[in-house]
This record gives sequence, C-alpha cells and structure tokens, in this order.
Amino acid sequence: MHGVRGVLLYSGGLDSILAAKLLLDQGIDLTGLYCILPFYPPDLDPDDLESSKLAKQIGLKLEYYRCDNEYIEMVKNPPHGHGKHINPCIDCKLFFIKKASELMEKLDADFIASGEVVGQRPMSQLKHTLNHMEKVSGLKGRLLRPLSAKILEPTIPEIEGKIDRNRLLDISGRGRKRQMELARQYGIINYSHPAGGCLFTDRFFSVRLRDLFAHQEEVTATDIYLLTIGRHFRINVSLKLIISRDERESIELEKLSGIADYFIRPEFKGPSAFIRGILNEGDLDLINSIISRYGKVTDAENRLTVVSKDKRSREITAVPAAVDTIIDSMRL
Repeated sequence: MHGVRGVLLYSGGLDSILAAKLLLDQGIDLTGLYCILPFYPPDLDPDDLESSKLAKQIGLKLEYYRCDNEYIEMVKNPPHGHGKHINPCIDCKLFFIKKASELMEKLDADFIASGEVVGQRPMSQLKHTLNHMEKVSGLKGRLLRPLSAKILEPTIPEIEGKIDRNRLLDISGRGRKRQMELARQYGIINYSHPAGGCLFTDRFFSVRLRDLFAHQEEVTATDIYLLTIGRHFRINVSLKLIISRDERESIELEKLSGIADYFIRPEFKGPSAFIRGILNEGDLDLINSIISRYGKVTDAENRLTVVSKDKRSREITAVPAAVDTIIDSMRL
C-alpha cells in the first residue's frame, strides 16, 4: 500500500523470500535486513551472496549488518540458554529483531516482518515463543509473520488497514508443501533448501567454538570464521593449531596469517599451519610432525618456513609423521 514502510528480517531462505513477496505485492515499501553471521570471511562482499541475488530478483532492497562483538557476547551467554549444542536460537532471533528495530526507527517504518512459521522449529517458532519474543522486544503489535498471520493476533498495521490481512497466510507446522507450491506460483526456483543451516547447531562446530570461548578471552568474528576452515587441534591450554585441508583453505589461512602468532608454510606439497599461542621447541616438533602426516615430504623437498607475529622467519626440516592416535587425541 502506498506510503506504508516495513522492515523484513531476511535470511535468503524460502520463507523470508515468500514473506517479502506477500508484502511487496501489496505495494509496501519494504527493506530487508540481512544479518551476516560470523561464519563468513571478513573480506566478503555481501552483494556476491546468493541471498542478495535472490533479493534483487524479487525487487527487495537490502541493508546489511555484520554480527560482531555484541553478537558474540550474546552467543557466549544467551539469557534464554543454548539449544542442544551451542545454538542460542531465541536470543539470536531477539538480537536480529533489535537490529531491525533500529532500522525501523531510522526509516520511520510501520512494522517489522519475518518469515517465521508457527511450529516450524521446536525451540524458536512455537506459538508461545513467538508471542514471548514480540513482548520482550517491545514491538507488541508491530511484529508481523506474513506466512502465519491468520493464526496469530492481528498486528497494528493490519488493524489500521495498512496491510491487507486477507492476503496473508495461515501456514503452520514443519511441512513445506505450501511454501514450495507458492514458490512455483511466483516462479522462484533458485532458493536454498532447509538443512539445519546454522553452524551453531552443528555438534562438531560447537566443540570448536566452546574450546575457543574456554581458551581465548577476546573473541572476534574472524576468530569464529577461522573455525570453519581446516583441521583444528588443541595442542595444550596455551596453544591451538589449524592446518588446511586443501589449496583453497591454504590460500584462506594465508590471507589471515597476519593475526596468527606463528604461520608455517611447507615447501613440499602439504598444509599450511595457523598457530595461536605460546610455542616452544617441543610443540614446534609436534606441529611439524602433524604437518608431515598430511603432507608429502620427499628428500628433495623437506623444508618448512616458520614466520612469527613479529615477521621473523626461519627454516626447519620436516620430521617423521605423527601417528594417528596422537593426532586424534588433540583433534577438535
């Protein structure tokens, strides 16, 4: 409708795309807020994301917010607690709503919308949980879920006639048949399929993140991004090792080598090593042996360059490969 403005919490998933379409089709001036989680590289261009390209296809303009220190503190200690692993689902959603509220005020918008569906997720999308989030966010009557609107209380913009409630939906539950049918009707085909998605729900990633929080006082978004790269080993309480699994990861670790305490480059075909912490000669021999385990050392090519944070470098010779039992005891 003419003159009505809204902010949409946009993830790039099918539900948020459909929520956008339902509102854009009513002529609402809609802006999507895309919160970039710290799983993405620090040099990411948001316009390159598939989610951004999908938004452009449906005519949704986007604003971006990079989740940084404030977000990380919430992940550490979420008031509503963690899920099965380290997922702070309710507080994560509340954090996004808070940022959307700030954008709503900036744009003088009438409401905030999301692609949430009643009953779709067990922790964060039960009906009473959705009502709770609306209450604690201070957005009573201004938080719209277009896909489930008809089974929720009308929002203020609906009551005021700024949004046509009859053109909203009554979807509930975990099935996605209706959403997929709507996507076909709209001609939306290149959307991501639901698969759990968030790395905070992944048990292997959760182990790495808990280790990071336990051993590093100040954690940045880049530190969390590093958890998505390579093989990780806790050598001791003061020393952490990341080694690459392929050439792409070696290149990525190289780009971030400036924040490592030590960085090791093999001259033979093998992984680069990103090291954080206090490194003594015994630890260096152990890390050397781990690199040899995953590399291809030859008599002709058996040297490695060790670079410290102050840019001093030295060469060392590869040692015999560590046995898997030792490696597995330190693996995260």
